[in-house]
Amino acid sequence: MRITLRRLAVESDWRDEALRTNLWLIPAIESLVAVALFAVTVSIDEAASRGSLRLPPWVISGSPDAARQILSSLAGAVITVVGVVFSIVIVTLTLASQQFGRRMLRTFIRDRGAQVTLGTFVATFFYAMLVLISIGSTFVPHLSVTTALALTAIDLGVLIYFIHHIATAIQLPAVIASIAHDLAGAIDAEKGPAPTGEPLAGAGSLNLVQTAQPQPNGGDGWQLAAR
Repeated sequence: MRITLRRLAVESDWRDEALRTNLWLIPAIESLVAVALFAVTVSIDEAASRGSLRLPPWVISGSPDAARQILSSLAGAVITVVGVVFSIVIVTLTLASQQFGRRMLRTFIRDRGAQVTLGTFVATFFYAMLVLISIGSTFVPHLSVTTALALTAIDLGVLIYFIHHIATAIQLPAVIASIAHDLAGAIDAEKGPAPTGEPLAGAGSLNLVQTAQPQPNGGDGWQLAAR
């Protein structure tokens, strides 16, 4: 019975790790959110075209050809930027993994910031394509086009965050802290909670994170002090 429970726990942990270590789950969820957002905005545009309501004055107006040109440019720019940026990041991490180990690529794949960034760009591209398809000979989804422009502005902010996040994550202190954090979590998961009054398992590893400080070591080297 104990072996069966242990096996189920291991399989559950494996499934959780598999769901976390991928670049498709978060983009898929954000794409579904983009579909829901499109359904809402295009419904409002259809109501506005029937005269049931009036759109705010800040909503972009124009002809169907202008809307198609805007959305085509946005979709092309978004997919080009995400392709170039992630290609460069993969090359950079491949070079960094030669120094810090192959875990760099695994850490990047399971990083929430990278997953959300990819998902945001994919969702924006998906939304822009849906709006582009919905444009008819006389029907122009003005609110949806404006929303696509707003999503593109959000993508710009996410891109700046992502570049900063990756530039920080490949630095040596961040790599050491990540290794120590994973080690402490593995030790705690293996040994379970410690009795009251006793130090937690992996406490020494956690101290590695807290005491990773630059030390003069005849150059720019780093040393770790474990308490």
